[in-house]
Amino acid sequence: MTTRGPERPLLGILGGLGPLASAAFLQTIYRHRTNECEQDAPRCILLSDPTFPDRTEALVRGEEEILAARLTEGLEALVDAGAERLVIACFTIHAILDRIPRDLRRRVLSLIDTVVEEVAALSTGTRPLLLLSTSGSRQSGLFSSHPRWREVAANVLLPEDSDQEELHRRLYELKRGAPPSEMLPWLADLRARYEVPGFVFGCTEMHLVQEPLRQHAEWPVIDPLTTIARSIL
Repeated sequence: MTTRGPERPLLGILGGLGPLASAAFLQTIYRHRTNECEQDAPRCILLSDPTFPDRTEALVRGEEEILAARLTEGLEALVDAGAERLVIACFTIHAILDRIPRDLRRRVLSLIDTVVEEVAALSTGTRPLLLLSTSGSRQSGLFSSHPRWREVAANVLLPEDSDQEELHRRLYELKRGAPPSEMLPWLADLRARYEVPGFVFGCTEMHLVQEPLRQHAEWPVIDPLTTIARSIL
C-alpha cells in the first residue's frame, strides 16, 4: 500500500545555480513518472536561489568559505523544511562539499559520485566519453580528485583548452536562456573531432540539452540529473 501525505520522504533540491537547469531537473523527476497516479509521485521541494556567487569565479578567487557558508545555509533551510535527501543542482559547488557539516553532507546525493558510478558501469572496451564541465570544475580537480577516478579515467576524455573555453562560454549562454538545441551542431563537431560516441554531462546546464539531444540523435550520454530523477522513489 502506498504511503501518502507528509509521511512520505521529501527530496530537497538546492537550485538556482542556474535556475533553468534546476527547474528542468524538477520537471524531469515528474516526467519519468507520467504513468503513476499523481498522488504516488515523489514529494519534492525546490529552493531556487540565484543569488549564490558565481562558483567558478569564487573558486578562482579562493572564496571557498563564502561558498561553503551559503551552501550550508541553503541545505539547512531544506532540512528544516523536512527534506531527508538532498540534491545540489550544481556540479562546481561540489568542490567545497567537504566544508559543510557532516550531517548535511551525508544527506546529499552527490552528482560526482553518480557520474563515477555510471562511468564505472560502462562495458569493458567502450570508447571514452567526452566530459563536459565548467572551467571551475576542471581547475578545482572536481572529478580527478574523486577516490575512484583512477578506476574510471580511461573511459573519459577532457576537452582541449580552446574547446574548454568555448564550452564554458556556451554553458553561460544556456544560463542566460539560449535555446539548448543550438548546442547540438557544436556537440556533433566535438563528437567527430574527438572520435567519441557521446558525452558525460558534468555541468547541470547540460541537462537542458538532454531533451533536444534525445529527439535528434542516439548518442550515449551520462547525465546524473536524469539518473537521479529516474531512481528517486
